[in-house]
Amino acid sequence: MNLMQNIMRKKNKNITPLKLQDLQNEFFYKDFEYKNYFEHLCNLIPNRGEEKIEIGNSNFSKEGLVYVFVIEEKILKIGQTITNIKGRIQSYNCGKTEYRIAGTNSTTNYFILQSILKINKKVKVYAFFPDMPKFSIFGKEYQSSYPPAKVAENKILEDFIKKHKKKPVGCTQS
Repeated sequence: MNLMQNIMRKKNKNITPLKLQDLQNEFFYKDFEYKNYFEHLCNLIPNRGEEKIEIGNSNFSKEGLVYVFVIEEKILKIGQTITNIKGRIQSYNCGKTEYRIAGTNSTTNYFILQSILKINKKVKVYAFFPDMPKFSIFGKEYQSSYPPAKVAENKILEDFIKKHKKKPVGCTQS
């Protein structure tokens, strides 16, 4: 990495995609303290030729989940989505280089897609589906507008950072 790339990387961690070696010091999923609450949801297969991630078998209908991306048993990313996993992966697939150059995609989508493509290994996706909180106002039942998956993600990441003194390498947002 040249000096300018190093400076840009420090300013925006999402500039340079990860390589397999970058996972070397990450934590094993088997040691993840919340793993018993998660289920294997699907596998992601990098398709470098079409610059996208393909989803293996999955139940796409369940929405509002916390997910963990695992490559070669190491945790790459902990995230959440109010949609289903298909919707989240479609969003990551907007992280194409062409779109990044044009400035029309998010740096997170670019970073995750390009990292998975560069590493070029199957990604195991584990998911936790928190219960949607319900409450009653004037006798009518509602569900919270704040996604419980976001609350769960925040709690999991907070505990992960306390235990491991850092976020997983793929979690670049503040």
